[in-house]
Amino acid sequence: MDDIFRSSFNELKNNLNFINISSENMTLFEWKPPRSYRSYILDVNLIKEYATNNIFFHIHKGNSKIVHIKKNELIYTIGADNYVQYQLLEAILEYIDLRFNEIFDIKVILSFENVSENIFQNFKIEIDKLLDNFKKYDLVKIINARCRVCNSILPIIVKKSFIEKSEDYPVPLVYNHKGHAILLFIDRNFDVRGIELVNITG
Repeated sequence: MDDIFRSSFNELKNNLNFINISSENMTLFEWKPPRSYRSYILDVNLIKEYATNNIFFHIHKGNSKIVHIKKNELIYTIGADNYVQYQLLEAILEYIDLRFNEIFDIKVILSFENVSENIFQNFKIEIDKLLDNFKKYDLVKIINARCRVCNSILPIIVKKSFIEKSEDYPVPLVYNHKGHAILLFIDRNFDVRGIELVNITG
């Protein structure tokens, strides 16, 4: 496993650019790594126009990636360095959605006219706990897949919910890698049952 991949876990906090939780009207909560002063408000505002309920969207933006999903009244967005895998970012957002709704009664809070970001300020503690001890939360699995184009073994992150909530097995997953893509078939035990090289367009 190469150093860049390992750092996805060990230095996860440093590899993320921001985490944003918004309603359609305002940002409720934003997390950024220490000593980060960059604003991502334009990215978040653009995302709000295209957010669709319960569907993850991926945006590749130069040297960074953005993932977002709408869950009922809220839009969750995360940005990271380019080499952080999408499934890892999705797993983080799924957990954040779960904890945010466990801690706050969102429907009641949003029913008031004067909602302040200060209400959600302490949620930063939850984010820091997650990112500092990510392995302990057991949200993802690492599988190894051979790419015959690169003639190498690729460590691929798969969020556990993706496999565990599937209705049919094996579960297909496309992995884009250095200008080409492979299609993996993953069984309920997270074992790879087949790999195909696939064409991509966009």
